[in-house]
Amino acid sequence: MKNQFSKVGDVKPNIKKFLKIEELQNLYKSFIEEAYNVMQTDSSLSDYLYFEAFKLRKEMIRVKANNTFHSGL
Repeated sequence: MKNQFSKVGDVKPNIKKFLKIEELQNLYKSFIEEAYNVMQTDSSLSDYLYFEAFKLRKEMIRVKANNTFHSGL
């Protein structure tokens, strides 16, 4: 009998562990730039991109603070 796998127990990989701070900064810049570019044509998409950029900015601050804390030990 074949094994059956369900997606109930699957966990998405934590992308924050894989991205370095430079990659987070590049994503942040690209979201801000794209949000600015579509601001006049699609305000809802622009708002969404700014929101995603804001979340990335918060994550960058958290990672920097975490790195500063660990490097100071």
